[in-house]
Amino acid sequence: MLIRGGRVVTADGEHDADVLIRAGKIAEVRPGLDASDDVIDATGMLVMPGVVDPHTHLLLDTGTARTADDFESGSLSAAAGGVTTYLDFAPQQPGQRFAEALQTRLGLIEGRSYVDYAIHLIIAHLPPGWERDLAALVDAGVTSAKVYTTYRDTIFYADDWTWYRLMERSGAAGFLVQVHAENDAIVAGTSQQLVDEGKRSLKYHAIARPAVAETEAVSRGLVFSHATGSPVYFVHLSTPGAIDLITDARRRGVPAIAETCPHYLLLDDSHYDQPDAARYVMTPPLRNLENQARLWERLSGGTIHSVGSDHCGFSLSQRSGVDDFREISPGIPGVETSLLLMHSFGVRQQRMSRSDLVRLLCTNPAKIFGLWPRKGDLQPGSDADVVLFDPRPERTLHAAELHSRAGYTPYEGLQVTGRVMATICRGKVVFRDGKVIGKPGFGGFQRCAPFSREVPLT
Repeated sequence: MLIRGGRVVTADGEHDADVLIRAGKIAEVRPGLDASDDVIDATGMLVMPGVVDPHTHLLLDTGTARTADDFESGSLSAAAGGVTTYLDFAPQQPGQRFAEALQTRLGLIEGRSYVDYAIHLIIAHLPPGWERDLAALVDAGVTSAKVYTTYRDTIFYADDWTWYRLMERSGAAGFLVQVHAENDAIVAGTSQQLVDEGKRSLKYHAIARPAVAETEAVSRGLVFSHATGSPVYFVHLSTPGAIDLITDARRRGVPAIAETCPHYLLLDDSHYDQPDAARYVMTPPLRNLENQARLWERLSGGTIHSVGSDHCGFSLSQRSGVDDFREISPGIPGVETSLLLMHSFGVRQQRMSRSDLVRLLCTNPAKIFGLWPRKGDLQPGSDADVVLFDPRPERTLHAAELHSRAGYTPYEGLQVTGRVMATICRGKVVFRDGKVIGKPGFGGFQRCAPFSREVPLT
């Protein structure tokens, strides 16, 4: 396959070039390549590495609710959004060993995904002999796991002793610990105070989870990282204060990494005052406009290292009639819109370059999670994961054009610029001209290499 006449954009820069694909790999990238039997005209388009979404929750079962999106619908939505690899989470059930959690998750995904995928674990407890299990997990190509510092009394919560013990071993094992950073006592105490005052509606969702809960938990994780020498990755950060703590720690040599999400850059907490507040419930919650502007400053300044969608596709019907912030299942769809939104509100508004876009959505996530240079780049030998993106079309975004079974988007009605014209995964066109033409089951499990500090984040 030859992709001809496009503007090739990588984390290192951009230039006019053709891209030759052979046997599912990038063969050459340069101007003037000879035609082959299969030529895609990319004139006027950006030719970028496929998006590597480091943070999705497909077929998430919280024990009280299950997402509308499973691996088939969620990966289809990903393909339509230019995502060629997503990283999903395998939750550890009570009493379950790491390998069991992984195999259970792989069994649910196999034969259902349109694009490639890798796995993080969610670790809530450390069974006897867990140290050997951790090494075996790394050997199996799963080199990261999330711990939740909140949601006490659920299968997700990990106490500080579990978290700290894991980090005592994770660095040496080449394992990256991710953190959902919210101080549980602050969240629980604030929530109870609001309930005691009769304030239970979704209007109080953001107030119940204040920014200080995030910054405190991040500071704790930085202390653990400094004490153990193990790296730490903070997911879906919503506050500039948390980013600044990480930036200061990195200057002192602490191996800490920051992720944020498009919703914290584009939406604000005024939505919780509206009748459609259920569209905007996620944790951490949306913050105010000043917070949003300061988060953009950190992103533009290079102190945020990756952008993930945190796609969690609950439908609005699952939230119908629920107006109590304690009872609603948090999470929004987003895997299909990350590239479009970051182009529209980042690149087009000159907050970031096209290379920054690729760095944050493709290359850095691949580097952080041990998939680069196989994924997240367009160099010879890389997997032929390519997205053709037309930066010109302007339109109003509507859920009707999207593919998530959640059936809605929190970005309904936004004016956006650009369109994914084709998504190619390992040399196979899976989405083109608004139509999904791939097949479920084409996507395969990708083994991640052990975390390495030697791989520089661009």
